[in-house]
Amino acid sequence: MKILSIITTFTTGGAEMLVSNLSSMFVAAGHRSHVLALCPAASVGNATASEASQRARVAAGGGTTGVLPVQDRRDLIAGVRVLRAVLQTEQPDLIHAHTVRALLMLRFAGAGVPIVATHHNSRLSFPPILFRLLAPLVSAYVAISDDCQQLLASAGAGRIVKIVNATGPGFLADGPRQTSRRPATILAVGALTDQKNYPMMIEAAALARLHCSGDLFSLHIAGGGAARAALQARIDRLHANRFVKLLGACDDIDRRLQSADLFVNTSHYEGLPIAMLEALQSGLPVLATDVAGTRELICHGENGMLVAPGDARLFAETLCRMLALRPDAYARMSAAALDTGRRYRIEDCALAHLDLYERLVARQPLVA
Repeated sequence: MKILSIITTFTTGGAEMLVSNLSSMFVAAGHRSHVLALCPAASVGNATASEASQRARVAAGGGTTGVLPVQDRRDLIAGVRVLRAVLQTEQPDLIHAHTVRALLMLRFAGAGVPIVATHHNSRLSFPPILFRLLAPLVSAYVAISDDCQQLLASAGAGRIVKIVNATGPGFLADGPRQTSRRPATILAVGALTDQKNYPMMIEAAALARLHCSGDLFSLHIAGGGAARAALQARIDRLHANRFVKLLGACDDIDRRLQSADLFVNTSHYEGLPIAMLEALQSGLPVLATDVAGTRELICHGENGMLVAPGDARLFAETLCRMLALRPDAYARMSAAALDTGRRYRIEDCALAHLDLYERLVARQPLVA
C-alpha cells in the first residue's frame, strides 16, 4: 500500500514527529510512505535546519518526502495545481491529511482514493461547518484523545476512529528516577506559540525563584517560533536570564529529558501532547495546566500535578511543592509517570492506523 501523509510543514512539532515515526513503522510493515509538506518551513517562519532534520528522519526510516514549492500558503490555486501533480506522480492508495488545509486542497485536486484526516487539537481554528462541507471527501477522522473525539463528534465530523498519540523509540526509561537533583532542571518542549502560554510559564518561574525556600532551579524551553524575541524580552524584563533559557528548536529532546528533573506545560489547550508523552516515558513527573489534552494524561498527585490555567502564582506555588518533594515521594511520582508513558507505544499506534487504512482501501466496515 502506498500511503501519502500530508502535513503543513516539516518542523519538530508533535504532529510532525508523530507522522515521521508512523512513516518508519509503515515502511517496516512492508508499505510505501511519502510525507508531503504543503509549504517550505521558511515561508511560515520555521527553521530550515529543522526542516532538513525532519526530512532526514523520514528518509532514515525508509520513507520519501516532498515539499510543495508554494511560498504563499494562502495561494490556494497554486497549491492545488502542484498538489494535483504530486498525486499524479505518487499514485497513493490512501491519503492521510494532518491539516485541514490539505483537505481543502484535496477537494479541488481530485484525489480519487480514501482520505483520512486528523485534527491534532481539542480546539478548532476554523468554522465547524467545514466538517460538514468536507464530509463527502473524508472517509474517516482520527481522534487522538477523548477530548478530540468529543470535539469531532459535536462538529458533525462523520465517521470517527479513536487512535491515541504515541512516542517514537528512544524515550522509554529502564526504571523510575529516585530523586530530583539540586539545582533542578525543569524542561518545557513545544513550539513558541500563543497556545503554549509561555509568558505565564516565564512569570511563574520568576515567582517560584523568589518564593521557593532554597530550591534553586533552571527552566529550559525547547522550541522555535516567531514569538522568541517577545519571550526573550519578557525574560529580560523579569531579570530571569540567569535561570530561564530559550533553547530554540532541538533535535536532542531525548537527551534533554534524561537530564531534566521535571517537565512543565502551561498550555491553554492541547490535543494529546507528544512532548508530554515523551516526558512520561522518560519517568519525569509533570506539572501542567488542567486543560483538555493534559488531564487525560496527568492524574493529580500521582504522576504529576495539575493547576488551573492562567494562574501564574498558583503554578509557581505548585512548582515549589514539587521541587520540595522528598526522594521517596518523587520516586513514586516518577514510577507512576513511567507506567502512564508505557501505554502509548508507537507500535500500537501504527497498527491501529494500518488497520484503518486497509479497511478503507478494501471498503470494509470500520471498527470505532
